[in-house]
Amino acid sequence: MVLQMPGLYGPRQSLPLLVRPLPGESTGSFVNRLAHANGLELADFLQRVGQGTGSSSADATRVAKYPQCTEMYVNGPGLEYLAVLAGEPAAVLQRALPGLAPRHRLPGDGDAVWKWPWQPSEGHLVRCCTRCAEVRGVGEPAWWLVSDSWRVCARHGRWCDDSRTEPLDGLSLKELPEVVAAHLERVRLQKRFGRAGQELFADAFQVAADWWRTMPMVLRWVHRAWACGLEDRSARVMPLVIYPEAARLAQLMVEFEQSEVRDTDARARWLGKAEALMESWELDVPAGRGPLLDWLHRHRLPADMVEVPASGTRRGRLPLTPGHNRIASQTGPLEQRSCLS
Repeated sequence: MVLQMPGLYGPRQSLPLLVRPLPGESTGSFVNRLAHANGLELADFLQRVGQGTGSSSADATRVAKYPQCTEMYVNGPGLEYLAVLAGEPAAVLQRALPGLAPRHRLPGDGDAVWKWPWQPSEGHLVRCCTRCAEVRGVGEPAWWLVSDSWRVCARHGRWCDDSRTEPLDGLSLKELPEVVAAHLERVRLQKRFGRAGQELFADAFQVAADWWRTMPMVLRWVHRAWACGLEDRSARVMPLVIYPEAARLAQLMVEFEQSEVRDTDARARWLGKAEALMESWELDVPAGRGPLLDWLHRHRLPADMVEVPASGTRRGRLPLTPGHNRIASQTGPLEQRSCLS
C-alpha cells in the first residue's frame, strides 16, 4: 500500500495495520501505538502527518521516549492527515481523543502542522488501566488525557494517576471498596444532576482536601494509605484517601442546594449535620469548620428557578446558587470547578 507524503494532497490511504483509540486516550499515546503497530519509528510516522513546529517537536526521537509527559496537537489539515492514516473519520478521533478538541487546534489551514510540547496545554497524562487496555487488545502502555491527575477504574478496582513511580499501572483498590463506592456515587450525582452534580462534588472534594492538609494523620486516611502501599503524608495519596468523605459530603451539599430555605436556622441545621459527619469520621470539628462556613456563605442564596424542558430528564435540573457560579468554572480540574479555593 502506497502512502502519498504530506504536501498539496496529503496521504490518501490508511496505514496497513490499524489500532482503535481508547476512550479518553491522549493523542500522543494513540499515535505512538499506531506507529509501533506498523513498525515505524515515531519520526517516520510524523513525516506523514505534516511539519513539526516548536523546538521540542523538532526531536521526535526524544519525544517518543516520554509518552507519559508529552502530548501531540495538530491543525485542521494535520487532523485530516492523521484521520486518513488511522483509518477513522476525523469526528471519531475527536470524540475519543480529548487532545484533538477544537480548543486545542493549532492555527493555520494551509500546510498540515503538528506540535508536541513537553507538557499538555491542559490536563494530565494518566496511565490507562492495564486491564481496560487489554480488554481492547492493547498490550503496550497507553495514557489517558484527563482533567485531574488521577482517575478511578471502578470496573477493575484500580486507582490510576500520573505518578512516575511504581506501580505505573495503578494501585489496587481491593482493600478499599469504599473508594470504589464513592466513585460510583460521584458518577450517580453527575448522571442525575449533570454540571451541578459535578461541581458540588468538586466543592465537597475541596473541603475534604482542606481537612486532609489540616489533619493528615486521621486514622481512616492513614489506614487507607497503608492499604494501597503509599506513604500516609505523600501528595499522591491525598485524593485517594479523602474520596469517600468527599462523596458523602457532596450528597449533603446536594440536599442543601435542593432546598429553597437558606435562612440562618436552615444553614445552622445543615452545618450541624456536616459536623456530625466529621465527628463520626473522627475529625477535629473546630479545625475543619472553616471551609464548611465558606461554602455556606457562597451558597446562602437560592438559585433562580430555571425552566426545565418538558421532554427533558432529571439531568441538570438542579440550578446552582449565584455565589457558586460567579467563581466556579464549568471545565477543568476539580479545584477550578469548585467555588472554594
